[in-house]
Amino acid sequence: MKNKADIIRQAFLGIILVFVMIISYLHIHSGPAYPSIHAICPFGGIENLWAWLAGRANLQKLFTGTMTLFFFVLFFSLLFGRTFCGYICPFGALQEFFGKISKKKFSIPKKADKYLRLLKYIILVFAAFMAWITVSIWISPYDPYVAFAHIWSGGELFKENGIGFVILIVVISLSVFIPRFFCRYLCPTGALYGIISKLSPFRVKREACADCGQCSKDCPMDVAVDKLSTVSTAECISCGKCIGVCPSKNNALSMSLFGKKIKPLVFSIAAIIIFFGSITVLDVFGYMQVTVPTIENIEQSGDYLKIPDLRGSMTIEQGAVYAGMALTEFYKVMNIPETVPKDTLLKNVRTYVPGYDFHLEKSKH
Repeated sequence: MKNKADIIRQAFLGIILVFVMIISYLHIHSGPAYPSIHAICPFGGIENLWAWLAGRANLQKLFTGTMTLFFFVLFFSLLFGRTFCGYICPFGALQEFFGKISKKKFSIPKKADKYLRLLKYIILVFAAFMAWITVSIWISPYDPYVAFAHIWSGGELFKENGIGFVILIVVISLSVFIPRFFCRYLCPTGALYGIISKLSPFRVKREACADCGQCSKDCPMDVAVDKLSTVSTAECISCGKCIGVCPSKNNALSMSLFGKKIKPLVFSIAAIIIFFGSITVLDVFGYMQVTVPTIENIEQSGDYLKIPDLRGSMTIEQGAVYAGMALTEFYKVMNIPETVPKDTLLKNVRTYVPGYDFHLEKSKH
């Protein structure tokens, strides 16, 4: 069946989406032993790039493994186009699954669509610029993906990610009627992968076509596949849906890699195996560290964290242990009144001390 490849693709998207939701829940409720959504999102690499190149400590919530993931996905995109967007991205999956709610779809007028697609490139440049000059994950409060990952945080969601949550609701609602709305018009990460994909040897090719237009109608990114002999646009997410819905018995549409035709089913399985296989190998060799070491490891190794590497999800007591300080000394160094309970999360000290800024305090060291 032609749709087997798409069934596998969507199954993996579903698995990844559930995995990310579980990890996000565990991070919020069980602390830094589990990675934050920032740490396992490649976009964090763009935000952290300047700090990384300057030899500074990684930005709050980001790790060496975040940079490894960032560079690997760039390489992956260079080989396979925007396959990360079509097969692996959990936020793309969320939009795609909500898109199944309604069969009725709306099309943006071509002229407006053309200019709207430029927004994601503008956001990419602006987000990178702001991250580099502020040396922080400044976009976090406005990021709908971050808001989605924090739906488990109760009232904290609206305090820290209220704007992002509103954007999330808008994006999800629009995705019901405009497939992958965020991917098309707003995603800065997709914009970067799109630029890289222009150099990719992966292509969808059209020949011996009956011009039925079904491929374009079913394309989640609204690419005019039926008007192109080779789909080389940065908008293509390599999902292969156009091939799956093509009624031609002459293989009018096909995938090619390095000039050789490859079946969508083979491509789907290979892309997924190569991506996660590579991540596993990188993890085995110690390049995918995306969490804070356990207190036990810290105490055994004596390799204590520097103050700038502490996390807001640590309690005051844990912060002292990770920094290798006596609790009373840590209170003094971090300018926290000793009346604040030691089991208070560092990011929540402001609840007891109005105006207290944990990120500002740690940046002084």
